[in-house]
Amino acid sequence: MYGSNPFTAQDGWNAGNGQSTWDSSAPPPSIFGALPYPFVSSALPGAITLKFTSLSPTILNSKVIGPRNETYFRVVTDGGHTVLKDAQGSNIALLEWRDHPTVEARGLVVKQPTGQWLRLSTDRSHRFMVHNGVGYSWSPHDRFLQLSIPGSYDVLARVSKTYDVVVLELTPHALQLGLLELGVLATILLQCGKSID
Repeated sequence: MYGSNPFTAQDGWNAGNGQSTWDSSAPPPSIFGALPYPFVSSALPGAITLKFTSLSPTILNSKVIGPRNETYFRVVTDGGHTVLKDAQGSNIALLEWRDHPTVEARGLVVKQPTGQWLRLSTDRSHRFMVHNGVGYSWSPHDRFLQLSIPGSYDVLARVSKTYDVVVLELTPHALQLGLLELGVLATILLQCGKSID
């Protein structure tokens, strides 16, 4: 009837009566910000969501909560070491904070500099990691850090952050590729606020 703008109906009716609610020399008022912000779902199809909570004061001392509000991992920092522990308290990975920090994860990552394991691209736009001979890339996209195989548009995992929670979502395909612990470890390094190079 009056187009797609619901506010033009009133103005059109008033104009038909010789009245106008708008000053024709001024642009119509903006409603930007008056409507709810479009929400982009943070859920990847079929993904499990892990939340780094109880940040004390950062992700380097936190609990990782998974489905059914169960604790999956704990991140404990003492002095120059950060340990990733599973729900039973077993050590999974060790980060040593030196001039050149190192990372190692039992059966997953041999001890090496963190900047070598999460290698920064030459254009500094993303980081690479390798697991079981497959290369992966962490890169920013909108409000997320996304994990994918270079050249593929399939998102395997993604990380988002609010003021008190870091969220890691892992797709079923990422879990099949054995990226659960490595995704958690990479999230810690990418969100810790320390230099990892």
